[in-house]
Amino acid sequence: MTECAARLVDGILPHVPVRQWVLSLPHRLRYLLAWDHKLCRAVLAVYARVLLSFQRRRARRRGLRGGHSGSVTVIQRFGGGLNLNVHFHTLVLDGVFTEGEGGTLHFRPLPPPTDYEVGVVLATIYTRVCRLLRRRGFDASAADLSRPDPVAEASPLLAGISSASIQGRIALGPRAGAGVWRVGEEPDAPWALSSSPRHAHIAGFDLHANLAVPAADRARLEQLMSLSAPPARRAGAAAAHGR
Repeated sequence: MTECAARLVDGILPHVPVRQWVLSLPHRLRYLLAWDHKLCRAVLAVYARVLLSFQRRRARRRGLRGGHSGSVTVIQRFGGGLNLNVHFHTLVLDGVFTEGEGGTLHFRPLPPPTDYEVGVVLATIYTRVCRLLRRRGFDASAADLSRPDPVAEASPLLAGISSASIQGRIALGPRAGAGVWRVGEEPDAPWALSSSPRHAHIAGFDLHANLAVPAADRARLEQLMSLSAPPARRAGAAAAHGR
């Protein structure tokens, strides 16, 4: 278990059920976020606000006024094959806190999101991220989000290697540009959309929310946090959000 995970579980995250939301991004946007930390934080802020607003709305529909949830996010920069892949692992309280008499706080659990609700959340994230990109001067409607690339201008070799890594392609050598072969995978097979529950995919944006940890299972929560925040990036990796 990493020190970061233990600190979060022991001193920050309350003893309530928690759900993991994982947001993956289109290849070109991953590349941009890998080199533009301000843009990465801005996209993360959009994503976190959508999730917390979603929880508040669900609570209001159940008669819980003034409820607030909370979340903690780890920005991961690599995928399962150690390829460059900026994406977000977010732990969200699976419910809201409401204020009672005397200012006491009470946690009100919410039911798991439906497949449809996860799709609506992703559609909202997609719309707002595209709006953010347009404000930042990117052509959000273009597949390549075209704009001058300062990394390619300063170091074309590094930019080419990074781009190949993000797309899962070989960067150098006689097979440059070819897809990376994975054990058990047919290299020429088309990508298939997942049919798993609480999983949505829109235009390269992918959101998964099917993993939840009950309030009493703190060991599982720490294990989940450790997997999200590996030792090499544990210092300063997490960004917490509330209200």
